Amino acid sequence: MILIGQLDSPFVRRVAIALYAYGTGFEHRELSAYGDFGELLSLNPLGKVPALQLDDGTVLADSTLIIDYLEQSAEAGSSLWPSGLEQRALALAHAGVAVGLAEKAVEFRTETVRRPSDKVDQARVDRVLAQIAASLQWLENHTPGEGYLFDGRLTHADIASAVAVTFIANKNAEHLAAEVRETAKGYPKLIAHTARCEQLKAFVAAPFTEY
Repeated sequence: MILIGQLDSPFVRRVAIALYAYGTGFEHRELSAYGDFGELLSLNPLGKVPALQLDDGTVLADSTLIIDYLEQSAEAGSSLWPSGLEQRALALAHAGVAVGLAEKAVEFRTETVRRPSDKVDQARVDRVLAQIAASLQWLENHTPGEGYLFDGRLTHADIASAVAVTFIANKNAEHLAAEVRETAKGYPKLIAHTARCEQLKAFVAAPFTEY
């Protein structure tokens, strides 16, 4: 099994952490979504990361679909979703907002860093900023002051939330209304939860990495 993509992507990192949390062995190929686009296209028609190449050669693209596969193939008792339908729905809602936040944080950088300054659509940037702020506030409101989000243990909701916040902290910390390495203003519960997660073995094994 080969995970393809760089760990500065919250989506690649989400999958890598899940693989470590499941205890699934894998190889990691650090291909860039931009610099290695041609090679990525040869692996999957969208040239997307993350991509997970299975032992039989099948390639899965999209972090949510990859995680669904990993969950279905995980050993009994090692699920990273909470037990019970109601808790599962709440965790899915939480993960959905967190993954959407990561998508908007990446979109913000695409619009403001990769696009020529004279081509920036400010109305679109303002819309994305509003979505980022609303998502951060939602996550803050639904994050406990201590521990994990559900079942008293790590779930995909924790992983999705933490990797999104870590990405923002390293790329555009202004979204968090503070330099998060120095203070916890703005979203204290969310930032504290991220810090707790980042100390876990699965997170340490797949650290956010600048390339």
